[in-house]
Amino acid sequence: MSASLTGAGPERAAFERLLTELRPQLHRYCARMTGSVIEGEDVVQEALLKALDAQPHAGSIGDPQAWLFRIAHNAALDHLRRRAR
Repeated sequence: MSASLTGAGPERAAFERLLTELRPQLHRYCARMTGSVIEGEDVVQEALLKALDAQPHAGSIGDPQAWLFRIAHNAALDHLRRRAR
């Protein structure tokens, strides 16, 4: 799914469907990064909220899946940094 995902309406609905489809993969990725299924759930929820907030301002997203995994990766790194303190 590489269509432009900006704005509201059908584009927003398509983006939300993509989030729903990718959520299990994002959760597995975050759980592996954090070493915990529970912490992975917290991180994926944070990542999805960040993605939903950023999507209207992101312009045209060429590869939405890669974009979402990058957000999840950065959220997991942030979580690990906070946990290390």
